[in-house]
Amino acid sequence: MKKTLLTCAIAAGLSGAVHAQSNVTVYGIVDLGYSFRDADGQSNRNAIDSGISSGSRLGFRGTEDLGNGLNVKFVLEQGIKPDTGESDQSGRTFGRASWVSLAGAFGEVRAGRQNALGYDWFAGGVTPWGTNYLQANPKTIFGYDNVAERVDNAVFYYSPSFSGFQGAIGYARNGNGNETAGNENDTAVVSAALRYRNGPLLAVLTYDQKDVADSNTTVNRDDTRNIAIGATYDFGALKAHFGYGQLKNRGFKKDADNENAWLVGLTVPVSTAGKLMATYQRVNDARNMNEYGRKFDDNRSGFAVVYDHGLSKRTSLYAYASQYANVVLDKSGSSDKLGDATELALGVRHSF
Repeated sequence: MKKTLLTCAIAAGLSGAVHAQSNVTVYGIVDLGYSFRDADGQSNRNAIDSGISSGSRLGFRGTEDLGNGLNVKFVLEQGIKPDTGESDQSGRTFGRASWVSLAGAFGEVRAGRQNALGYDWFAGGVTPWGTNYLQANPKTIFGYDNVAERVDNAVFYYSPSFSGFQGAIGYARNGNGNETAGNENDTAVVSAALRYRNGPLLAVLTYDQKDVADSNTTVNRDDTRNIAIGATYDFGALKAHFGYGQLKNRGFKKDADNENAWLVGLTVPVSTAGKLMATYQRVNDARNMNEYGRKFDDNRSGFAVVYDHGLSKRTSLYAYASQYANVVLDKSGSSDKLGDATELALGVRHSF
């Protein structure tokens, strides 16, 4: 009887120890390929580039079950450049993500460096290839990156999903760097979104805002705001993509015209392993004041086509081509130089 009780006590103790352990996963993506670019007034560029179809990365994620339905989660993710071995995101150690969260039946609260919702839920979810493929990246057309792609010092709340609906909201007192004493030079960021996912339909609405720093407030400056709405629908034989966005006060300039952007796209399965993706994107009415006080016509548009072929669950080959008009080619000097650009790329992506 004593032996039985002792065995039960040891088993209960081991069970508690296992229950408290964290589950940590090491993961990553290595994306490398050949790219070619022919742009007006510039020499052709031939290069081996990384992160063409997916940002190369090395990450650590983990979770601990606290009991009573509560979990602690974390993500530390570093962007890397396999073509040079350097860190991405301006050399940050964990520039892609570095956050910790508490999750439960109430939803999830995250604190740290994380994605803004216009970048994550809209651009990452509505377009056929997310936020990738060089100039075909939606930020060439849409203005969400004028607020933020990733936000420092941020606290986000993600609600549970209710019949396919989920909401999220985040705030950072300074979305790009460390907070300062008195907060006069900080630029606060607000990010909010509503998403619906049910069967073949995805629909999303996002709002991102970056406030003018208190010390720089003048009558000619105002908060930069971006609103975006988009949807995808999977018909089986093809998947349709649609997005619309409006950027207000680019660079905090009140006299900058609103930029109205939109995209249409298709994803078509070619075989059990391959898919063909295409988009047309355009931004209208984008006559913006650049940093030198000169207005320029920045109406941009472009076509892009991508073929992705899976060799296995973790490895795929891709081919990409695009033609864009009136993209910014050169930001040096007294004015931004615009022109047409053609891009081609072939590469391989491996995840682990």
